[in-house]
This record gives sequence, C-alpha cells and structure tokens, in this order.
Amino acid sequence: MSDNKPLDGASQLVTRVRTDLEGTLMHRWLTILIITVLAVSAVSLPNTSVAENPKTSKSAKRSRAKTLQYSRKIDALIESHLADNELTRNPEIDDATFLRRIYLDAIGRIPNIDEAEEFLHSDGSQKRSDLIDELLDSYGYVSRQFNFLADLLRIKTRLTSNVPGKPYIDFIKDSLEENKPYDQLVFELLAADGPMLKRGNGAVGYHLRDRNMPEDNMSNTVRVFLGTRLECAQCHDHPFDKWTQRQYFEMVAFTGGINYRTEGNANYGKQMRELRKMSQNGEKKINGNVAAAVRRTIQATSSGISGSGTGLARLPDTYEGSRGKANEVVTAKTMFDGEAIVDVEVPQSNPKRNKRKKKRKLNHNIPGAKQIGTREAYAQWLTNVDNPRFAKVISNRLWKQAFGVGLIEPVDVIEDSTVASNPELMDYLAEVMIEIDFDMKEFLRIVYNTKTWQAEVTRTDVTELQKYAFPGPVMRRMSAEQIWDSMVGLTVDAIDERYSEDVRLSGAGKVNIYNFYEEVKDKSLEDIYALIESKFRGRGMMMDGSAKEQMAKIKSNARKESREKRKKLEKQLKQINNKINTARRAGDREKMRDLLIKRTDIVSASRSKGGQYKRASELPSPAPAKHLLREFGQSDRETIENANTDPAVTQVLRLMNGFVDSQIGRDPNSVLTRNVLMADDENEAIEAIYLTMLSRQPTKAEKRIWRKDFAKDSKTAYTDLVWTLINSNEFIFVR
Repeated sequence: MSDNKPLDGASQLVTRVRTDLEGTLMHRWLTILIITVLAVSAVSLPNTSVAENPKTSKSAKRSRAKTLQYSRKIDALIESHLADNELTRNPEIDDATFLRRIYLDAIGRIPNIDEAEEFLHSDGSQKRSDLIDELLDSYGYVSRQFNFLADLLRIKTRLTSNVPGKPYIDFIKDSLEENKPYDQLVFELLAADGPMLKRGNGAVGYHLRDRNMPEDNMSNTVRVFLGTRLECAQCHDHPFDKWTQRQYFEMVAFTGGINYRTEGNANYGKQMRELRKMSQNGEKKINGNVAAAVRRTIQATSSGISGSGTGLARLPDTYEGSRGKANEVVTAKTMFDGEAIVDVEVPQSNPKRNKRKKKRKLNHNIPGAKQIGTREAYAQWLTNVDNPRFAKVISNRLWKQAFGVGLIEPVDVIEDSTVASNPELMDYLAEVMIEIDFDMKEFLRIVYNTKTWQAEVTRTDVTELQKYAFPGPVMRRMSAEQIWDSMVGLTVDAIDERYSEDVRLSGAGKVNIYNFYEEVKDKSLEDIYALIESKFRGRGMMMDGSAKEQMAKIKSNARKESREKRKKLEKQLKQINNKINTARRAGDREKMRDLLIKRTDIVSASRSKGGQYKRASELPSPAPAKHLLREFGQSDRETIENANTDPAVTQVLRLMNGFVDSQIGRDPNSVLTRNVLMADDENEAIEAIYLTMLSRQPTKAEKRIWRKDFAKDSKTAYTDLVWTLINSNEFIFVR
C-alpha cells in the first residue's frame, strides 16, 4: 500500500478493530519514543482571529470589559516583577494548546473531536474568551471544582458506617451549580445545624466529617480556610510559630457544646433504651437482625448537628502551655487579635462534679454552659473581608490550581513572616476576590483571560517554588481525575452530567435518603421497627422458609431482567450494525456516520447508567482501591489535599494492559473508534485519532510515520497509535 492509498473505506478498520488488535511491546515502546520527540518539537500554530462572535450580548461585553481590566492589571504586575528579575513572559500559546489547556483547567477533561473542530475552525476575535465563558457556565465546571473541594474538605461518600455522605456531596454540588459565593459557602459549612438527611441540609456534613473530634475540626478549618497550621498548638505552645496552646483552645471554644445528634444525645439515648427493652421483652420476641437494622436507621436519621456554641472549652489534663493550667475553662477568642467577639460567662464550678473529672472529655460539655450562638459568630469572623487571611488563602489556592504553583508555597503554611513570590500581585488578587464578592467562577475567568495564563508553560524543573516569577504556568501532570475523565470521554459521549442515585442505607436497603428521612422522622419506635421489618421481608432477609423462597425468586427475576436487557441491547446493536454495513456497501457515507453516532449514543447511555463510565465527581468518593483513579494518585480523603501526581510502575502497567486496551483501543463501540470509523481513508483516520486525543492535527512527519505503519498492518497500527499517544507526555501533561 502506498502512502496515499486509501483504506478499503472504513470497513477495513471496522473489521480489524473488532479483532484482537495487539502489536508487539517493542514496537509500542519505539513508537512512543518517536511520537514523544515529535510532540515536543511540534510547531505552534499562529492565532488567526479576525471576527467577533455575534452571540456575545451587550451585558456580557460590559462584564467582559471589567474582567479584562482585572486580567490586564494582573499581567502588568507580573511583567513588572519579571522585569525586576531580568526575565520575560513565555511566548503565547497557539489555539490548539489553549483549547486543550482550558478544557483541562476549567472543566477537568480534554475536548471531544466536535468541540476541538468547532474551536479550531472558528475565526472570531473573542473566541478564547467566548470558550472560557462557555466552559465555566457548563456542568463540567461543577465537576472539576467538586474534585478540588472534595480533596480540600476530605469529602467521602460515606462519612461513617451508618451515615451517608450524599447530602454533603449534594450540598457542595448544588452550591457550585448556583455559583454560591465562596464566603457564603464557608459560612454555611461552619454554622450549619439540623438533620443530616434533611433535603438541602448537607452542609452539616462538614462538622460530621470530624464527628466527636471538634479539636481536629478546628485545626482543619484554620488550615483549609486561613492557610495556617495550628496542630502543634493542640498539645503545647507552637515551637515554630507564635500560637500558644491556650490560643488554640480559645479558638476551639467557639464550637463549644456542639452535638452530633439533631435533637441532642438525650433523645437518641431514649430511643436506644426503648429498643433495648423491646429486644429484651420475652413476651414479644423480635428479630435480632431487624433490631440491629432499626438501631442503625435511628443512628442515621438522627445524625446531624445541634448546639449553637457555648463559647467555652476546657484545657486538657495534660496542658503544657505557658498561660493557664490543666482543666481550666477558657472562653472563645479570635486567633489573630485575641478578641472576644461574643460575651461569654463561665459557669460556677460544682465541687461535687469536679471530683468526677478524671476522664473528662474535651468536647466542651461544660456543666452549666449555655448555647449562645458562638458558632455563627465564629463563621462570620472567619469569612469577613477584614480577616487578614481568608481572601488571600482562597485566591492563592485558585491561582495554584490554574498555574500549578501558588504565589505562597506551601499554600497552608502562612505565617506573619511569610512573603509571597510577588507580594503586590498576592495583595491585588485578594482585593479582586473581595471586589467580585468571592465569586470563584469569576476569579478563574479573570485568571484564564490573562496573557500570563495563556503563555507557554515552564518545562524545566521549578526547584524553588517560593521564588517562581510566573513567566507562564508550570507544566504539570494531569490529576487522577483529569486522566480518568479524559479517558471516559474517549469511551462514551455526554459525560458532563450529574447523576442522582438512591443510597444504600443500612437497614433500609437502597432508598432515596431524603424521602426516607421524611418517612421515618416522626414515626414511633414501634412504627420504625414495623417499617424496617417489612423491608427485610421484602428483600427476603428474614430467612424463614417462605422468605427463602421469596429471596430466590427475587434473585431469579433480577437475573432474568438483566438477561432481557442485555439481549435487547444486543438486538438493537445488531440491527444498527446491519444498517451500517448496508450503508457502507451503498457508499452512503452520511447515513453511515449517522448510524455510527446513534450506535455510540446507545452504548454510552447503557454504560453511563450502569455506573462504570462516569466522571470522577459522579463516582464514589474516593474511588475503591486499585481503581485507575487511586492508582494515579486520587486522594483517599483522609487528610487535607492528599492527592498526588507521583509516577508509579502500576500506572504504566495499567495503561499498557488495562483500560486503554480493553475499553478504548479494542472497543468497536467507543467514541474514539467511532471517530476513526467515520474516516474516509487512513489520512483522515490518523487525523481523527490525533484530534480526539491531543486536540490538534498531526504534523507532516507524524502522518508520514503512521501511514507507513497503517500500510503494513492497519489493525496493529491503530492500537499502537492510540496506546502511544495516551502514554505520551503530550497527553498526560497539562501543557
């Protein structure tokens, strides 16, 4: 086959993609080496913008004018700083690089082939700003920022064994969808109270995430939102900063008296005692499994936050601070200025109670203390524009998200002596954050519109992050979520969707937790027992003779239903494949393309509904161990910002033998394969692969190399090309 000889239509590829498409390992390694070298040396395309997008409204133009005003000021501050250091900004990136970077940064995935072609073929003078606006207004933005906040706030699908994290997750996603101001979001997290499972009340998950650990929660709060680490001061005066152990507990005092039950521990204890009596009642024998399920149900539905804050905390028995003494009661004071923002009275001590204080808990249950609203005062103080750290910390965190390195590094070790790499810029970003009312989306819009963000990346190692002058972003590997979401996008269509599924609630089975909460919240214990017992019987879990038969019947029906669905899907696909072959023989390329799209849509819907092919934000948080997400460094959600981009052998093995080969390279129903099958010849096929995976056209040299491979063996060349590109630095790094 000559270089220009076409394939036997798409039929040759279709036939061969369905077969075992494995090349030799040596061939793959040689190919990836060639492509990596070519990718690094690829020539940048010029910017060819000439016309204005007619869709831009006058109000949007006015808003954009203000956005660009902020962006240009940021550029000016950076240019001045670069000049002082005898440096210059990196060259501007071409459209293809911008396209891929903005998709990964703004919505966390690479663009699909239609999105890439639409942007690259556009000649609007404002097309970059238009695309930024479009992406930030999509659900992809919510997905991307949820991953950011989930890592920061340690959000989990299950907060405890009996309490689902779905309400907390829903609260964060709802807040992002409505573009809730960051200061309001944080205030609601800190001040929330009420039932966890009540619809719209998921903000209480923030305190429940550190259930019965108010000291740890305060340490996490200050680290996440104020960029300061106080953990050392929990046990003694901080050895490297100014914070004393007394100041630590004065901050803890703001959440004094917090309870992790919606109506207080007394009501919960009463229900548990009643259940115990029912279990021990010889006259009315109850099933032990059902009783345990009832107990777990009550635990879940009564979980929440109550207690507005007493403003009191007790110093520990092991107190080592320079001021105060063990077991002393302290009142709430803010950490920066030591201000008592709420009047707090310390109740008189009871000598009889003091004799029983050996194992006193540190959760501020001070006898005689009154709930006086210190939690809300604390939330207002922390999120106030006058707080010296709040706006600065979130500005620095979002700047790092966009550029790969913060103006202050590490982002959560800010001390009085800390100096940003560009102090004027850091101060200005904090001012901008306040001026735009803590609108995170607008802040990122401003950053993405800067010439600095649209400059080429710095490819060399940045060893001294604190001194980085920002001639452009730092080249960095995709996050685990970006890698997974991009791969899913190569497999199925329409992945930027939110899924809302029932949750498995211990004792109640898989239910809509909000509806279930409304159903049981006012029921008596006997009624709850009867409800759970009926659910047990309905699922065949009582295991008497009739129930076993019922359970077997349920399982049999489920298997039958699954088989019928699979057969229906196979029949649908067979009919479409027959039509595709007919259209191919008739030379009707347009009809064939329509049918290929229809086939992919059907398969995509089936796979997404099945749960495997969803964006990381829609999967369990965190993903199970050994999932591709975890292997590529997704946080385990146990500690703050615990994700990583460190390389590992398991990652290479996974890309060599796992998802890529089975679900992308050899799957005739994947989006990538569809794009190739729609090509008229080998040139278009190679272009489709490059555009789908790298968001650019192949160079002449790349085309020449791959045409030779396709001429020798198109089935091996196809999978080799896919495998090579997905393992290349150009794919795996944000450039």
